[in-house]
Amino acid sequence: MSQMKIASRLSITAIALALCGAAFTAPLGAQTAQQDVHGAAKATGRGVKSGVKSVASGAHHVLKATGRGIKKGLKDATGDTAHKPKSKPGGLNKVAHDVSNTFKHAGRSAKSGVHGAASSAHSGLTDAGKDAKSSMKDSTKP
Repeated sequence: MSQMKIASRLSITAIALALCGAAFTAPLGAQTAQQDVHGAAKATGRGVKSGVKSVASGAHHVLKATGRGIKKGLKDATGDTAHKPKSKPGGLNKVAHDVSNTFKHAGRSAKSGVHGAASSAHSGLTDAGKDAKSSMKDSTKP
């Protein structure tokens, strides 16, 4: 999970830097250049988001299937097959419940990190765009 989190932060940072570079190399006065940069930024952002969702979904399914398999194996080995309510889990169900909560917490934390990195990259790009637009307006005034 942490490798995915680090990789997504690095890729978001790399994308943000590349887009900033593209914004400053484009002619500042051309409306189409701004639209091209904006379109490229949106397409790249959507691609990154789709890739992160795909990886997260795959990891979720693998962890879920693995957890179910482990729980079934333990139940078969210990003979614990009695149903325990979720409000007061006991025995093997309590262990499974605690493990599940641990993974859910880790998943929420990783998702929060990805969203935070995306938000800061978006803020940086917005500020850079506003600064470029402001400097263009200042340079064209008589």
